Amino acid sequence: MTERRRSVQWAAQFLAAAELERAGYDVAFTMGNSTPVADLMVGNPVTGEQFWVDVKGLQSRNAWFGKRKGARPNLYYALVFVGSDRSKDMFFVLTQAEFNDLVQKYDRDHPGQIKQGGFAWGAPLGFENKWAKLPGWQPKSN
Repeated sequence: MTERRRSVQWAAQFLAAAELERAGYDVAFTMGNSTPVADLMVGNPVTGEQFWVDVKGLQSRNAWFGKRKGARPNLYYALVFVGSDRSKDMFFVLTQAEFNDLVQKYDRDHPGQIKQGGFAWGAPLGFENKWAKLPGWQPKSN
């Protein structure tokens, strides 16, 4: 992974963590590419419910890369477009099944391509700001 891609990925993880913290969750980073499940461990301090968030970050409108994972309870994805300034950041929130479905659909629709895992930029647009699917989502009012 190039230095620039790595810094975009870190920015995406911090942006996702900030959104989760603003909604009242406790967030811990799993630190590193060797973490097999996800980038963030998230807990609801009121209910004690815990879940995982795997973060994918981009700075340009390229393909989102990521392979399907075996079923795991409480795994979600935050695809974060890191904009040129904060007002241009975008968040797409998917369940594991939704993410896996996008990867599978892309593979099915592009049978001649090498299966690297992922899907086109526009595939998750319907999931923009769908934070409410997370367990116990309670956004803070301003």
